[in-house]
Amino acid sequence: MDLFLANGHPDDMVDNYGGQVHYKEPLLLFRNDGARLRDVSAEGGPAFARTYPARGLAVGDYDNDGQLDVIIGNNGQAPLLLRNRAGGGNHWVGLRLEGTTGNRDAVGALLTWSAGGVKRSRLKTSGGSYLSSHDPREVLGLGRAASLDWIEVRWPKPSTRVERLERVPVDRYLRVVEGRGIVG
Repeated sequence: MDLFLANGHPDDMVDNYGGQVHYKEPLLLFRNDGARLRDVSAEGGPAFARTYPARGLAVGDYDNDGQLDVIIGNNGQAPLLLRNRAGGGNHWVGLRLEGTTGNRDAVGALLTWSAGGVKRSRLKTSGGSYLSSHDPREVLGLGRAASLDWIEVRWPKPSTRVERLERVPVDRYLRVVEGRGIVG
């Protein structure tokens, strides 16, 4: 996973006090190269050359293309929408998980998947940032792999169900219901 940070100091007078902390701060983008997070903010585009009084940040697929976009809530300013244009040519699977035994949003489900023989896993979380909420859908990146080997959903407690999905269509969103698999 990569890392995106948006910050701003809560005191709009902090610039008058001197020091290294400012009311408006630059956006920061870090790419996971497999071993560490590398600062790639300078490669992120014009938005990364400016500073913002950022308060909240939400991640989601704004235009349903499988590439996660970011919206930033700014204090006293309009929100900033950053549409992701990187990763073209990569494949993905989007999942809308629906629990039936436990919580409806399946928060706490463990997703494990394999594409091109590479196995990955992720815990389904909830929430977001200040006055923000992330897209509840999960986007599983497959890279250049044109197909998915399988997906396993370990549903959150109190469920004990583990479902393995095979022959899963890629480059689209799917609804997965606990106990029923892919629906509609």
